[in-house]
Amino acid sequence: MLIRDLASFLTDPGPTLRTGLRQRLAAGVGLALVRVWLAWPFATAGWHRVFTWDAQEFLFTQVHPVPLLPATIAAPLTTGAEISLSLLLILGLAGRVGAAGLALMAATLFLVIGRTPEGLENGIAIAAEQVPWMLAGGALFVLGPGMLSVDAAWHSLRRRGAVPSPTPLR
Repeated sequence: MLIRDLASFLTDPGPTLRTGLRQRLAAGVGLALVRVWLAWPFATAGWHRVFTWDAQEFLFTQVHPVPLLPATIAAPLTTGAEISLSLLLILGLAGRVGAAGLALMAATLFLVIGRTPEGLENGIAIAAEQVPWMLAGGALFVLGPGMLSVDAAWHSLRRRGAVPSPTPLR
């Protein structure tokens, strides 16, 4: 039951579905723009890492090392998270998961990696970038991805009975 409730929350498009059409559209467009705004820098950084993979060991050891993780683990983990969480967020598919993950990555950049000697030397912690990312991710986690999302479409189909709702096992 707990897992089903958690899955339901993480795929809920948010309270914007329970308002008038004009408000839902405005909120949906606004939330979609925030989703793209938050996901874009992470997605582009992740894809840049993929296409410049040879430089990643240097970056993760000399420029922005992740404390307690060797570069051979941190580079693919970070790259995969940047790409997959951004994709989830842009699509609004488990949008709250993508939002929370990217907010956590921004917080890690700002509060952990940016405070290492290498991070301080290279200016990794940039409050003007990472604090708004954290706030946007937190807001999207609380509000949900909105009506212009895969979560909203899935929710609508389930409400209409087009997709069967999982029954609890007893």
